[in-house]
Amino acid sequence: MQDCSILITRPEPENTISCERLKNIGAQPIPLPMLEIRAIANTQEKAAIRSQIFNISEFNYVIFVSKNAARIACEWLDDCWPMLPINVHWLGIGQGTTQTLIEEGIPALSNPGNTSEALLSWLKPVKMTGQKILIVRGVGGRTILGDKLEEKGAKVSYLSLYERKKPEYHAQTFFMLPDINLIWVTSGENLSNLSEYVALYKPEWKTLPILTPSIRVNQQAKELGWINTSCANGADDNSLIKATEFYTGKQNDRE
Repeated sequence: MQDCSILITRPEPENTISCERLKNIGAQPIPLPMLEIRAIANTQEKAAIRSQIFNISEFNYVIFVSKNAARIACEWLDDCWPMLPINVHWLGIGQGTTQTLIEEGIPALSNPGNTSEALLSWLKPVKMTGQKILIVRGVGGRTILGDKLEEKGAKVSYLSLYERKKPEYHAQTFFMLPDINLIWVTSGENLSNLSEYVALYKPEWKTLPILTPSIRVNQQAKELGWINTSCANGADDNSLIKATEFYTGKQNDRE
């Protein structure tokens, strides 16, 4: 990975963290977030969130779909619950999300995979009939997890803590970037926003190797015209670094 120039498109604050880690192992990260995460700021909506947080002890399972969901939820929990409620099963989708919860003192578990589909497979043997489940996410997130859990008889509620916005960039931003060897994307929405900008300003990037977090997003990349896609099997730094090392190793072997 020495001197490999990698475009990092994950949102802040995770973008900065990923860039620092890559610098420490000799790579050349180039930050260009393709999502902005904005915590809910509307007074009325915040009052509704507070009410749900105070009632969180009513749930058997609380599932966090992302690191941002975990990070913002922890701020609310610290404010509303000096001591965490007991008898709640805390679950994070992906190692990064779960680690964020653990670092904040929440005894979360994670399924072996990194997607909603993997979590559903992991929970397949668990009896869900009548179980109350809270899914913590951003506004307008995917519903497949909740839909499938309801099919198993669970009572699903949602807690939306943030909005995802497409950052505003202009042509100059892209023309000023150095040469790129590799691209990291960490979600389908992240990929969609990048693809729109690439179509406008950098169509040649469609031939660059791009690492995706899941089979679903990898297929999405192919459908959007990306030629050289690889699945890292995770959106966390460890998974993406491992996939990057594999790619750069193959390139070195060819040389």
